[in-house]
Order: sequence, then structure tokens, then C-alpha cells
Amino acid sequence: MSKIFETIKSCRLCDSKDIQEVLNLGDQPPANSLYKVNEAQPPFVPLRLIFCKECCAVQLGESIEPEYLFGEYLWVTGTSSTAEKHSHEFAKNAMFRCEKKQPSVIEIASNDGTFLKRFLDADCEVLGIDPARNIAEVASEKGIPTLAEFFTAELAQRLMDKKGRNDIVFARNVIPHVKAIHSVIDGIKILLDDNGVGIIEFHDAGLILEELHYDSIYHEHLFLFSLKTISKLLEKHGLHVFDILPSPISGGSWVIYFSKHHKSKSDALLKVEQHEIETGINTLDRWLRFANETELHAKNLKAIISENANKILAYGASARSSTLLNFCQISSDHIFAIIDKNPLKHGLITPGSNIPIISFEDGLEQIQQVETILLLAWNFQDEVIEELKTKSYSGKFIVPLPRKTYIK
Repeated sequence: MSKIFETIKSCRLCDSKDIQEVLNLGDQPPANSLYKVNEAQPPFVPLRLIFCKECCAVQLGESIEPEYLFGEYLWVTGTSSTAEKHSHEFAKNAMFRCEKKQPSVIEIASNDGTFLKRFLDADCEVLGIDPARNIAEVASEKGIPTLAEFFTAELAQRLMDKKGRNDIVFARNVIPHVKAIHSVIDGIKILLDDNGVGIIEFHDAGLILEELHYDSIYHEHLFLFSLKTISKLLEKHGLHVFDILPSPISGGSWVIYFSKHHKSKSDALLKVEQHEIETGINTLDRWLRFANETELHAKNLKAIISENANKILAYGASARSSTLLNFCQISSDHIFAIIDKNPLKHGLITPGSNIPIISFEDGLEQIQQVETILLLAWNFQDEVIEELKTKSYSGKFIVPLPRKTYIK
């Protein structure tokens, strides 16, 4: 296989060469490169966090080719009850901030169409765009019109020329993934009506720092945005943030609302801006401290797992679990299987840690024989623990995060 990544020499947002490594998580396979038994193991790529001293953007030191990461995809939004519930609130809040009663809506990286379905149910005209052909087919079969393409300014122009602009353009948990970041933001501006509302949901870098979410660092996430850095990016393209709401996704995210015209900033937005100043989220020193805390946490978690004389079961073969397992050097030597509800992952092996992934139903046959479950899907812990208790699991959970590992 030819080399699938490149190392950056300057900041992706402002092109400054004044960048510094703050955390090195070692060489790891791309998090979603699950593989089958007897298949070749995926390649390893450096996983390093870089801080730009010019614009404060936190980003990865390497970029993997987008087609390798996203041409086929394994995360399906609808498998999470938290995401399903959030989709209703998300649509309601979007419609509230839009001037049109039945807006035209486009979602970038629309996955299986779970979020667009809420707008479709409200009689809105919708269109999804997602590069993963397998997932786009799933959405289309559900009646959500979906283009299986990478979103770019060129695609946006074609769509605008064909059907005009849109009242709501949103992108959930994808902008941090984007290599051609300026093309994508230009594309949003092209498609957004002059009186329309743009929406971006992204994992909160402040929460990553405060709660030590180092497992959210993986090759798909090229950026760890703060409100300041994502606002600067949008302003570069003539888009202006005016409101913000919290989201339960990824253990804690922000949903920001922006427009082509300056609007009065909400009290909530002003409060978050001030909080970032007070806590030093956008400073090099704060990220260096985060790196030290990460290394200590990883050593502690590895020690706790190693103390278990018997192999244990785990729950949640997410992308973020890949970083946690590989950096903490937890493997099939410690864990005999990972339960996951996503049927696309069943029968596959986790990259680097080499642990088999089994279905929820198969997992239920195992839980009575184990005393400990490592909760890799800790960000859905209430949902998972409650369900496993109803299935008569009475053992303990190792909850690795947030901030510290504890037994529940």
C-alpha cells in the first residue's frame, strides 16, 4: 500500500509555520479501519496533536487521505438512542431560529439521515450529502434523498445553480474531520440563503481539556475546535456566529448558529466566550498540561486493566475506543471481545488492539460469565449500564473517563 498520509508543515487554518507538538499518542491505525480475520492489518500512522501559536488552532500533525477514511464508513447515527433523542431537539431548535416555517434543509455528512428525517417529518424539503456510499444507500432506502459525494465549494455551486440557496445548512460532527476545510466552509456560504441559518455541531475542546477526553483524538478528527477557533474560521469566510447551545453528543459538544449578516450575540454565546478566556482553553500552556495528564491517566488505566487476572469483556467499539486501547496498550491479551450494536462491525477485529467485535445478542450470552466490563462507550454510560442491568448483568463496570478511571 502506498503512503496514505502526509505531515503538515503549517497550520491548516491560517497557514502559519509557528506550530508546536503538544501530545504524541504514538503510531496507530486509523480508528475505523476494522478488519476481518485473515485480512492484512491496517497501516499505522503517527497520531500527534499540534498547537498553532498564531491562531491557537489545535489540530493533528498528519492528514490521512479522505477517501481512505470516509469512502466506506462504519458509524451509523441511528444506532445511538442518545443521538436519536437529540435529533428531535436539534430540529426543533433549528426551526426556531429560521424565518421560514417550512425551510429547505441541507445536511453535510448526513450519515443515515436520522437528523434530516425530523425535518422531512415537518414537511421540509431536504437533501443529504455524505461521501460514504454504503451509508448514503441506507439513507436513500429510508426515503432521505442523499448524494454520495464529498462536499466541496464546487459541489455547492452546482447545487445552488440547479436548485437555489437553502434556508438551513447544517453539519454535525464533521467540520473537525475536514482536510479541505476552506472549500467546505465556502460551500456552506454558497448554499446558505442571505437570511438563512447555518449550524455546526462540534466536540467542545474546552470539555476535552477539562474532562480529559483524549480518546476523542483520532485520525478522522483533524481539528479540536474551541468556540474561538471555529468562530475565527467562519469569520474568514464572511459568516458570523450569533448563538450557541450544548449538545450531549461525544460526551459534550456545542451547536453553534451563524449567518451571513452580523446579528446580536446571545447571552449564552457571550458567556462561553468569557469562559474560554478565563480557563485558558486557547493557550499553549493549557494544552501542554493536558498532555501530561493524559499520559498519567493512560498508565493508571493500563494498571487497573492488568490487575484483572481474567480477560474481561468490553462494550463499545467506537472510533474513540481505538485511541484509548492503543495508547494505553490494552489488547486482546486483556479483553476477549467487545460488544457493539452496529451490525456493520460484527465479526470484525479492532485495529492495533486486535480484539473481536461481537453483537449485543452474542454479548448477552457472555455477560453472565464475566465479573467486569470495560465501558469503552463511557459517553453513553447511563444508557448502556441501565440496559445491561435489565439483562441481569450484576458485575462491575470500569468507566475510564471522564477525567479519571473508576469502578461502578
